[in-house]
Amino acid sequence: MAFHYPFAFWFLLTIPLLLLLGALFGIKIRNDRRRFASAELYDNLTRSLSRTKKKIGYFAFMIGLFFLIIACTEPRFGTKTEIIRRTGTDVVIALDTSYSMLAEDIKPNRIKQARYEIHHLINNLEGDRVALVAFAGKTFVQCPLTSDYAAAKTLLEYIDVGIISEPGSDIGGAIEGSLELLKKGSEAGSESQIIILFTDGEDLEGNIQNGLKQSEERGVRIFTVGIGTTGGELIPIRDDNGQVEGYKKDRNGNVVKTSLDDKTLMDIASKTNGSYLRSENGEVDVEIIIDQLGRMQKSDIHERKISRLKERYQIPLGISLMFLLTWLIVGERRKDMEISRQRIKI
Repeated sequence: MAFHYPFAFWFLLTIPLLLLLGALFGIKIRNDRRRFASAELYDNLTRSLSRTKKKIGYFAFMIGLFFLIIACTEPRFGTKTEIIRRTGTDVVIALDTSYSMLAEDIKPNRIKQARYEIHHLINNLEGDRVALVAFAGKTFVQCPLTSDYAAAKTLLEYIDVGIISEPGSDIGGAIEGSLELLKKGSEAGSESQIIILFTDGEDLEGNIQNGLKQSEERGVRIFTVGIGTTGGELIPIRDDNGQVEGYKKDRNGNVVKTSLDDKTLMDIASKTNGSYLRSENGEVDVEIIIDQLGRMQKSDIHERKISRLKERYQIPLGISLMFLLTWLIVGERRKDMEISRQRIKI
């Protein structure tokens, strides 16, 4: 048994207080009565009053008050099972963690700006579930589908360049991994599933077409968000103090210059009926994605059974009303027949 408002039990202290006041008031009445008239005269004057009814009414009032206070605590016992269904969209956000995301053509750098935009996107989700996928040479699920946005944002902060040991940039693998996550963890239809890629578009594995084919077959839309500039930038290598000590080089010893691949990202979005967004002045208009999410068809993305305690305040409330009605109906006066019999005896 549980009580929703246990503090209401303090009101039970009013019952002994009322009993004490009633006793004191009764003593005062008896003292006043002795000064007013003799016992015999008083009995004759109050023949129409019934002491028995008075006592019954008094105790009925106290019992009614007791159960009324119990009802105010809202007692709960016994369980009932409820099915909770939530409708919305399942959103998988895939974030590129390859070394090219350290380029600083977008300040402070590409990976930090992408995390900022994803954080803003999650803040604007309502009723949808979100998952986080990090990818470089391989794909890693950082956060499964969840409606706990605070947890998702916390896990987002741990996604950084180097979180995946295998270097490279496999966008096709990221798409396939995101689709697999939706297949295993989502109960929504494809019309309520979406993948959002945050990347500079550089793909070193050449598997994009495989991922696109699977996405097209399942009807899952992909939105691409380009992080970087087409002009390109060198990839700085910094020491523990944050000072630049050099720039990333390829296997031949040449300094690597990375640039945003607009064409690849537009092609991915176009083939999956998604949209392509590009960073402008370091920021991305993620409101466009948020607006698209609002227009998408919602599905039952989550269903769970929960057990709740049944509210039982009706029981003490019903008992309380019964005794309070008894108090009101009984009154204090005797029936006319009883009064007439007493007159005859006199």
